[in-house]
Amino acid sequence: MSTASLAFDIHEIENNLFLVQHKSSRKFIRMGPRETEYLQFLAAVPAAAADPPQGEAAAQAAPAYAGSLTEEERAYLAAKFGEWGFLDPALPEEEAAGARKWRFNWRIDDLTTIKFFSVDPDAWLDRRLPLIRLLLHPAAIAAYGLVMLGAFALLLSQPQLTVGLDPYGLGWGQYAAIYAMIVLTTVIHELGHGMTCKYYGGRVKQMGAMLFYFSPAMFCDVSDTYTFRRRRHKLAVLAAGVFSQWLLSSLAILAYGALQAAGAQPSELLLYYAFANLGMSVLNLLPLVKLDGYWMLSHGLGIANLRAKAFRSLWSLLRLTKFRGEAAQSGASRRERAILLAYGAAATAFTPCFWLWGILQVQQRLQAWIGAFSFLVTACIAVVMLYHMGKFFRTMRQPA
Repeated sequence: MSTASLAFDIHEIENNLFLVQHKSSRKFIRMGPRETEYLQFLAAVPAAAADPPQGEAAAQAAPAYAGSLTEEERAYLAAKFGEWGFLDPALPEEEAAGARKWRFNWRIDDLTTIKFFSVDPDAWLDRRLPLIRLLLHPAAIAAYGLVMLGAFALLLSQPQLTVGLDPYGLGWGQYAAIYAMIVLTTVIHELGHGMTCKYYGGRVKQMGAMLFYFSPAMFCDVSDTYTFRRRRHKLAVLAAGVFSQWLLSSLAILAYGALQAAGAQPSELLLYYAFANLGMSVLNLLPLVKLDGYWMLSHGLGIANLRAKAFRSLWSLLRLTKFRGEAAQSGASRRERAILLAYGAAATAFTPCFWLWGILQVQQRLQAWIGAFSFLVTACIAVVMLYHMGKFFRTMRQPA
């Protein structure tokens, strides 16, 4: 069941926890009952009334907080709610949708994921619900599975298809064609997430382009999956993008085989595209950075904010003396603490390598255009990265 205030919706979920979603920004936070009650209190009174009263008259005029949070906890939560925008008034639905229809982003909150352009595809997807239901019908999914099995069987029966492929021998025109096919595939990948989310009753309020560790990428906001009751529906939304990539690669392989069987001379670009696309899908399943594999792991384990919690657990362990107390206070089970520590250690080792890969990608692309000046540009990026790393370590010292 969901209750609503003027600015946000509150969904009761498992283990006496609540999922709170701001209506305009579509942001989610998961909180306990005391924190949720205090957010409702702050939203129900003017901003000035949420501050400590000044003088006897102000004290009499301000509504009294009757909960169990201490003054320090209330000050911390009020600051966090304000930082996250949960105390901002909600725009009317039509105004909010219009304001977000096309948007360029000029703020960088997370250097790993720089979203610079977005659109609101929700109304467009609503109009195509009949087609979405047809494309995601169980019979259609079974047909897609047969296509993939057919492509796999073709590769097993004709292993010579992969012999002699040399990506280094391709010309610029062929690279450009494959790149255009990959870009189109990325759009279909994100639409796969969005259509599956819509199929299960969610809303898709944002889709656009970004730099992910400085490499061009796209994104689709399917955060409504947090409100889904069934875990398999959540996982289906998250797996839809990679599934669409496998389907497109399978179609390319089958098209090549069919043309060859018909006596035609098919373009090897079909095979180059198919294998490049499969390689990207495998990369997307990496769970150690916030790719599809990470979100699937997070939902599969039932641990929201897995990455942030894992880093905090590892940080607490490194401080040793405070770890047991903080672990007990968090309420996490022994199994969950073990998962967080294992994931935190793996992600800590892997993330710097991914950063280095992203910076090298930028340097190599710029070097072809601006020569040695590219090293200065990447050095500046490294400095900015170190600054954000410092901010990250400061957040680790703050209360969770």
